[in-house]
Amino acid sequence: MHIITDINFFPEQFRGGVISIGKFDGMHLGHSRIIQCLKNRAEQHQIPAVILTFDSLPGLVLRPDQNIRPICTLKRKIELFRRFNLDVLVILRTDHKLLGQSAETFFFETLREKLGVTVIVEGPNFCFGNNCLGTSELIRQYGQQTGIEIDIVESVWLGDHLISSSGIRKLLQEGFIEQAAEWMPQPYRLTGTVIQGDQRGRTLGFPTANLGEIETIIPKPGIYATIATFDGQSLGSTTHIGTNPTFHQSIPKVEVFIHDFSRNIYGKKMDIDFLATLREVVHFESAKQLVHQMNLDIQQSREILALKWK
Repeated sequence: MHIITDINFFPEQFRGGVISIGKFDGMHLGHSRIIQCLKNRAEQHQIPAVILTFDSLPGLVLRPDQNIRPICTLKRKIELFRRFNLDVLVILRTDHKLLGQSAETFFFETLREKLGVTVIVEGPNFCFGNNCLGTSELIRQYGQQTGIEIDIVESVWLGDHLISSSGIRKLLQEGFIEQAAEWMPQPYRLTGTVIQGDQRGRTLGFPTANLGEIETIIPKPGIYATIATFDGQSLGSTTHIGTNPTFHQSIPKVEVFIHDFSRNIYGKKMDIDFLATLREVVHFESAKQLVHQMNLDIQQSREILALKWK
């Protein structure tokens, strides 16, 4: 898969392809359907399969004060795109100049002139251009004017639920980790950096990796069965999100207890894959009661990991 970040130098051999444009945040089942349709059209016409996405969410640029986090990092998206064996991934820089571009300019100058696309594949809720004024209906009109084929792919439903990035975001914030995982082809992954903590877990016999600089959505406070990945290795873990009411600490944290591991890893980038919710964060009357429950949590986490992982 070729990755291109400057469309002013788009290779000639990839012009005339079939393209899908979007944020693809979370890379959920709806996105998978669109990409599979794109792949089918590319094979049918023997033309390049191209995805165009962005290096960050528009909300991060338009509303920086709201601390918006994506469902997955750009690095994770690239990793997931590679699984589809696409020909080209175009990554545009998300800035005010791009977001201020009209739908007409984006379609005619970027898609038709710079990329020379012949087929566009999108979902029914697709929008593009300044203020998202470019709807699926407008892109159909532009397609009729230019001879570019437009495929609008049906949404994916699971029961009564429409699969969407906003829906996944809501599930994570409400703590429905397992349901969110059903909507994506992979478990939810939180990404951060191991930072110095107060080392209270170490005094209790459970040294934890405290995560800061978190790039993705933080799920609802709770205790979770997880997989920690860093330095190219993945290890079973149990993750605590939230405050520590037993010790009257009101600052929320993300603390990861990595099973059978005690090495110093400060400063390391770490990915946490969430497999299941164990329980809510509660207050214990003593540290002894907390330690007892932590042992139970870790045992339950190990059992879940044995069933769902490897």
